[in-house]
Amino acid sequence: MLGAQACLAGGAQLLRRESLEAIGGEIDTSSLAEDTFTTFNVQLAGKRVVFEPHAIVWAEEPKDIAGLWKQRLRWGRGNVQVTLRYRHTWFHRGNGKLGGVSFALIWFAVFLMPALMVLSSASLVTLFVLDRDVSLDAFRSLWALNLITYAFVTLSAFAQDTTAARRSWLEAVTFPGLISLAIIVATTVSPLLERLPDWLLLFAYVWLSASMLAAYLVRKLEGIRGVGRLARPLLYVVGYGPLLCTITAAAYVAEMRHAEMRWEKTEKTGAVGDMA
Repeated sequence: MLGAQACLAGGAQLLRRESLEAIGGEIDTSSLAEDTFTTFNVQLAGKRVVFEPHAIVWAEEPKDIAGLWKQRLRWGRGNVQVTLRYRHTWFHRGNGKLGGVSFALIWFAVFLMPALMVLSSASLVTLFVLDRDVSLDAFRSLWALNLITYAFVTLSAFAQDTTAARRSWLEAVTFPGLISLAIIVATTVSPLLERLPDWLLLFAYVWLSASMLAAYLVRKLEGIRGVGRLARPLLYVVGYGPLLCTITAAAYVAEMRHAEMRWEKTEKTGAVGDMA
């Protein structure tokens, strides 16, 4: 819709010879996001990148939270590298639609999500100290926007892929986490929000960022013998979204530390599930 693509996954990316020649005849492997680098470079070279929604590619996904963490941490670090490498592209129309404001806003809304969550919590707590009623209005507006976005993304995804929706509707609905869904309900029922005691209201304010810490603890819990089986059900409580934000925050830290760029591949089992 925006006329630009952030990334065509490496496992399902086809390049025309002329497109490869246009970017120097080779794939840039200096980062952990060579597929995103290639997608960007092809577009910056004036070529068109097209998404084919009906392509089918078999891939094996991580089977546990630890495996998912390794995979997404690599992706997150790659996104940090992309953001820095193409810093002269953002918000510059001279780079075509890839440099457009709308594309950049979508990119940074995801890339900066951990920082935005912490900033939101800090701002709401500050407002609470200064004026409780104003903080309530800001909180209600913030979660109303959250609800609209959540409903739009979830329902539109269901409409686009009904087969996947039937298999994974629970994961989609609980993406924000059961606690966040409870907060959404509380904020949409105005009298209920007004009656919340101060300590519970502050918890809701802080949860925006505390959910990332909770997601990190769930990941650590998985590795503890005897209680690790609790990690998956707890992830429904904390939310898959906060887990992704936590991984993005970890990617910030890894890049600032200049950690070794290791290719953490997904552990393969060769098992094929029932796709019917």
